Amino acid sequence: MRKWLLISVILCSINSPELSARQIPPDRIVLDSLFRLKPHDSQVQKAMIYMEVEEIIRESFPEKSFSYLVSALRISIFENNDSLKANVMMQMGDFYTLRRKFKQAQEQYLAARRTFQRIGQVPGEVRALAQIGMINRILGNHTIALDYLQMAEALAWQTSDQTVKGKVYEQIGLTYRDKKDRQASYTAFNRALLLFIKAGDRKREFRIRSQIGSKYLDEDRNEEGLAYYKELVQEADTSDDELRGILYTRIGHIYDKMDDTRSSLYYNNKALQCRQRWRALSAISSSLINIAGDYYNMDKPDSGKLYMDSGMIMAQKLDMKQFMANGYNHLKNYYLRHGDKSRAMDYFARYSAISDQISLEKYRNNIAIIVASQKLQRLQESGNAIVRRHNIQTLNLKYHAYQSLILQILTGLAGFSMLVVVMILLVLRWNRRKMQALNMQLSAEINDREATEVQTYDRETQYKFITDNSIDFITRLDDENKRIYSSPACLQVYGYDAEEMLAKSPEELTHPDFIDFVESEYDTMIETRASRQFTYQALKKDGSVFWVESVLNPLFDSISGSFKGTIGVSRDIQERKAKEFAIMEGTKQKENLLKEIHHRVKNNFAILVSLINMQMAQTKNPELLQSLTNLQLRIRTMSLVHEMLYRSNDFEKISFPGYLRSLASVIASTYNRRDIDLVVEADEVVMDIEASIPLGLMVNELLSNSFKHAFPDGRQGKIRILFEIDSTGSTYTLVVKDNGVGFPEGAKPEQYKTMGLQVVQILCAQVEGKMAFANNRGASFTISFQPPAKSTRLHKIISAEF
Repeated sequence: MRKWLLISVILCSINSPELSARQIPPDRIVLDSLFRLKPHDSQVQKAMIYMEVEEIIRESFPEKSFSYLVSALRISIFENNDSLKANVMMQMGDFYTLRRKFKQAQEQYLAARRTFQRIGQVPGEVRALAQIGMINRILGNHTIALDYLQMAEALAWQTSDQTVKGKVYEQIGLTYRDKKDRQASYTAFNRALLLFIKAGDRKREFRIRSQIGSKYLDEDRNEEGLAYYKELVQEADTSDDELRGILYTRIGHIYDKMDDTRSSLYYNNKALQCRQRWRALSAISSSLINIAGDYYNMDKPDSGKLYMDSGMIMAQKLDMKQFMANGYNHLKNYYLRHGDKSRAMDYFARYSAISDQISLEKYRNNIAIIVASQKLQRLQESGNAIVRRHNIQTLNLKYHAYQSLILQILTGLAGFSMLVVVMILLVLRWNRRKMQALNMQLSAEINDREATEVQTYDRETQYKFITDNSIDFITRLDDENKRIYSSPACLQVYGYDAEEMLAKSPEELTHPDFIDFVESEYDTMIETRASRQFTYQALKKDGSVFWVESVLNPLFDSISGSFKGTIGVSRDIQERKAKEFAIMEGTKQKENLLKEIHHRVKNNFAILVSLINMQMAQTKNPELLQSLTNLQLRIRTMSLVHEMLYRSNDFEKISFPGYLRSLASVIASTYNRRDIDLVVEADEVVMDIEASIPLGLMVNELLSNSFKHAFPDGRQGKIRILFEIDSTGSTYTLVVKDNGVGFPEGAKPEQYKTMGLQVVQILCAQVEGKMAFANNRGASFTISFQPPAKSTRLHKIISAEF
């Protein structure tokens, strides 16, 4: 009960709005909650928490669930804790059993049993045997199941744990029930009930009483069954939603057998509510399909379809084929009852197909278990070949000794009759033939073994040739991260020969600054069950530091899925790293040089602007002042590009909208016309200096022209600068327009030989663009050109108003 209370607390924390807003993975929430509620100072305590997390999220997050089991198994190996290791393997077996991977489950249970047996933990060994019996019961191997359960029963009585004994008798009862041996089944169930009562295990007591009540269903004693289960519901713990869900489902099933569909629906709904609180996805799927069946029986297909779709989707996601078969059967019966034979046959076909899949799955699991057992038997027989050969040779020696003795007897007893001699010769001949047959059998087995050894030797020779001649260092580490193989390349890479390398752990060869990083990569490799490639600094035998690139590949047992070790390939990349650092240093120097160049160019432009200011201060000629102002703005236009490049991290490109905004601000402040609104709208793009300067100069000339001529006598107005990129990104458009007085009617810019417009035309040709002019409610200049090769389009429009 404490465990389910703990799960409820954790699930409440999962549903909290604060945690949902932070988008924390549910498995991480469960883990953090358990860490807060339970001690975790030791690695073993952490492993126990990982196992609890796995059990809670097993149905909802299977991949994450298995990764926590792997973490717990790794801790058990590192801590050399056999008891923890066996319990983790038991839980792995439960994980595989839920997914009906019975071969892998049995492998885990068998491995756990051997470990429990070795360390003398009888209750653990009993649990493992009982689980193996359960798997064979599910697969229909009742005889094999009873063999394992009888072994478990004999061991269970060596312990004082009444609950362990009760679990064994519960499995025995279920096996006899599947064999249709009701009397033996009820006898086992009653023994289990007495043991659970003696242990004070109320939860298991009620569950076994629920199993005992199945006799009423088997014998069609429906009224007695209803009374029995309703009494159990009254006595059961109201907080035990798992048990109450089972009891309500059984009551609903009895009402369904009695054709009382409304009562069946009522109790199936109560079962669903319990299971939703318990959050058992497979049980929820079963209840949804049961409720759907009740609605179809009541001729309410719309409500039935709603529940059926939800239940079938969940069953398909969980791969619960037996629930899917139940759903198809309900649909088949409904359409058959309403005369829709076509749809009834369609669902019958689906029901048959899923039933065939269940049978095929059982068959394949049985075959897989048999093949695995045969493989284990062959390995044992192969290992005993030498013993058998020794025994046969001993028989040969005895045969020759007997033959010599018989000949001596025959020589000394010449008076015996010829009949006796013939009989002895016949016996000798029969023994010789028997021995020849044994020798032929032994020779055939030895030849097969020698052929296998030759093939193995050939493969090992090829692999050895590859590893011996590789310039990369290849190593194999076991599941405890101890080195069990080193290729000869370790001498060139690390300076150690192969024998010395075997005594070196990965931590000893790693630079202290990178140990945490390497361990993190190792943990990630095991958790993701995928190879990892990473770069770090290592230590040679002489103490020198060098850069290494390593690839780690995890090895997992193909049957059990347990972690078996690692294969690593490492390469000395010191020379490559040195070149990379040299390139980085050279790049940094070039960047500093470019930065200094842009800084000096900007300063030179600033000097020119200052000189022009001095010249402007010494003249009163308005035309000369205007010319100097124009020149000053052109210089500032070019200077602004270098200033932006100097301030940016990229010394080749600038943000063109940012440049336009700064340029417009400089020009507007020069003319100081507060009665004129200036708006800049530009699609974001970065351009290099070769394109930015001519475009900036064109904007300077056109914008200056608008400030000087478009709004005479203090007239108010608006100037807009637009820079747009078409949807394909193949054409850039620069527009400078105002709502001023415009050009005279019929006039064209080419008629005006001002320096500014001539500069614009020359620069337009330089960027290979086309310029269009419009004189409608003010002057408008539009320049279209292809994007420069080094420009980069970024995002949305930027607007600025001055």
